[in-house]
Amino acid sequence: MTSRAAAESARRVSRCVTALIAEQPFFGSLALRLPIRPDPSRETLASDGSEIRYDPAWVAETGADSVKTAIARVVLACALKHHTRRGDRDPARWQHASQLVTHGLLRDAGFILPPDAEAWDGISVEQAYDRLPGPESGEGAGDGGDPDPGGEAGNDNDAADTGDDGADAPSLPGNGDAPPSADPAGTGEVMDSPGGDATGCDSAEAPATVEQEQAWDEAMHQALNLARAQGKLPGAVAETVRSAHISRLDWRSLLRRFMTDAAKSDYTWSQPNRRFIDSGLYLPALHSEAAGTIAVMIDSSGSLPSDLLAAFWTEIRGIAGEIRPETLLLLQVDTEVREAAEHTAYDLPQEIAIRGRGGTDFRPGFEWIAERGIAPAVCLYFTDLECSHYPKAEPPYPVLWVNWGAPPGEWNREPWGERIDIAAG
Repeated sequence: MTSRAAAESARRVSRCVTALIAEQPFFGSLALRLPIRPDPSRETLASDGSEIRYDPAWVAETGADSVKTAIARVVLACALKHHTRRGDRDPARWQHASQLVTHGLLRDAGFILPPDAEAWDGISVEQAYDRLPGPESGEGAGDGGDPDPGGEAGNDNDAADTGDDGADAPSLPGNGDAPPSADPAGTGEVMDSPGGDATGCDSAEAPATVEQEQAWDEAMHQALNLARAQGKLPGAVAETVRSAHISRLDWRSLLRRFMTDAAKSDYTWSQPNRRFIDSGLYLPALHSEAAGTIAVMIDSSGSLPSDLLAAFWTEIRGIAGEIRPETLLLLQVDTEVREAAEHTAYDLPQEIAIRGRGGTDFRPGFEWIAERGIAPAVCLYFTDLECSHYPKAEPPYPVLWVNWGAPPGEWNREPWGERIDIAAG
């Protein structure tokens, strides 16, 4: 391919990513996270979770809709961690399974798939892998029967629900001794993460792989928020990605995600995204503004576990230093607001002296904020949830209940907001 033709392929990829940002911001913002470079050794377009590679010749002869679909598929598969979960499974069969479980989500989101692209709805990539014919598939694989609703032990589901779409398991690509295609459906290839030994059973626990998975968690949630703010978030994608990740995150990661979401993120064309300059692509950069006010309420009633409070406050201080809120409003509340203090990200106290120790009522803190016309970006409420006195109306800002007690019952379950449960250790 001539240098002029290669440059035109780069421009086509750039235009496709730009179109995704406008039309499908969830997928577009994920694509912006990864450097994109030409790689003639790829069959079509591929990602290993750290970059996107494309064959310039394939891009040159492929329509823009197909290129956009391939980009969207590989970043969706990375968001679902298909690039870190293969273990010692057969690579070609795993690739096929990854395509089968992502095609339905792409179809529902409005992407154009090849006419013969098959989709299995409502099952995980591990379940799809087991249903595909092969030496490890076992009895019943490929017979169109119901998959194991729980999937393999220890694996996350890629779908919010499990079930069977009634489709027969297709055959693996390739005939005779010919090697199977790395991209059997022509919708993009997901390679193994470079963070560990992908053929080893413990590769998902390799430090570099765990770090990459955490980075994808944060990128995925930021992409969800960007798309939701624009009213362009496909519901099936939101539920699937949320269900696939929530069980893998500890409370610290969930707290970080919730606070990071408070920072307003958007695209800027004021300068090119440096990830793509070397590849000849001109794309916007994704940037975050500092959050406004973050409200932190501490239930100061009864016996507050000091070790959990210390761990919670350490996380708050660390995350606040990263997202730099204009103000961190700290309220201590039992049956009334016992103390209110305003801080910046740079003057947060090392420790908190508890005030109160009375009963519990969740209303005073929210009333205090409303009376002063404060509009926090988020509110974090550290409590054991041993109370049923909630405000009648949900406040006009996100609320996260950080629960150190037992899981709530019907009488004290939070009526709105999100909840994460933490425990000592």
